Amino acid sequence: MPKNRIHTIGDGRYTYSYTDVNGKRHTRKSRKGESKREFVRRCEVAEKSSSLTSGIAVTFAELYELWEQQHQDMFCSRGDKRSTRQSYDKYIHQAFGHLNLHEIKRADVYRLLTKCQKKGLASSTVAKIRGCISRPYNWAINTLGYDITCPTAGLRLRSVDRSSEDDDPSSEITVISSEDMARFMEAAKATKYYNLFRVMQLTGLRPSEAIGLKVRDIKKDRLEIRQGITAYGLSRLKSKAARRDIPLSPALAAVLHAQRRQVGITSPWLFPSATGEPAFDAILSAFKRSRKQTAVWKRGGRNGLKKLELIQPAVNFSMYDFRHTFATRMAEAGMPLKTLQYIMGHSDISITMKYYVGITDAMLDQAAEIMEKAQ
Repeated sequence: MPKNRIHTIGDGRYTYSYTDVNGKRHTRKSRKGESKREFVRRCEVAEKSSSLTSGIAVTFAELYELWEQQHQDMFCSRGDKRSTRQSYDKYIHQAFGHLNLHEIKRADVYRLLTKCQKKGLASSTVAKIRGCISRPYNWAINTLGYDITCPTAGLRLRSVDRSSEDDDPSSEITVISSEDMARFMEAAKATKYYNLFRVMQLTGLRPSEAIGLKVRDIKKDRLEIRQGITAYGLSRLKSKAARRDIPLSPALAAVLHAQRRQVGITSPWLFPSATGEPAFDAILSAFKRSRKQTAVWKRGGRNGLKKLELIQPAVNFSMYDFRHTFATRMAEAGMPLKTLQYIMGHSDISITMKYYVGITDAMLDQAAEIMEKAQ
């Protein structure tokens, strides 16, 4: 904003003048007690809004900033603004920020959201990314009267396999076989996150809870669950029930203490990335890479490394299936229902019961033994 547009008047307040695209002159005065910086910002928003409603080419980045200032700042919580801005900065700004509003098509948004799905982001995360686009567009249409079409209107996404944070197991719970688990863990030894995968295997923690562990969470006889790390960074736990203490088995204690020695004093986090902070995307990439490397190929060629024929396909499960597998194994072993509910951090016992209702061969064998003894 040119400095010569701002003037100080007799009572110490400021005035700002500009001419819109239709040649109409506008003058605004600062409010009582309003600082010069606040006044300048308000005037910039007003002028940009005038340009938007007048049909001047506006980029999505400009619309987003205007929507954030005129709508989110006034009507939405700070948490909503922060999480939405994180989604915008991480997934949308580079793809669409430089484009004019009429240049962003439904097919472009579909490709972006499908790519996010394939990266393993939860459906709630993909929905938030979609909202970062639809909310500013709909605000411009309904509040500013801009004649544009929202590129998310009528958009339907296909369901894809992903690492979910959904606590409600489907009727077909995926339980990782002992063979597949061993194959995966062998491949994961080549990554820096092998101990993380072992912790999920031994505790049934949600992926976000395991990634969010801190060194201080390891106590003498328990592991405290107090925070989580999602694709958006630090987050609260899923529910009050998720705040819990996991008893330390000898195997779990060995893994945790080994990881603590590995981290040393370089970070308060138990599973930091190269930046010192946990990185959900880096861990998900390591998981997918390890899973892919479980495939067994017949090799040949001049150096003996060329893939000639697939002998055994790669294992196929999500990070969340560590949790399903743990819960199912504990149910098979006869862990009391209420105890497993606490260990899993379920707020509703009906969720835990599904692991008992999901009958396995081991459960049926155990039932047969009980029936035999009872006769």
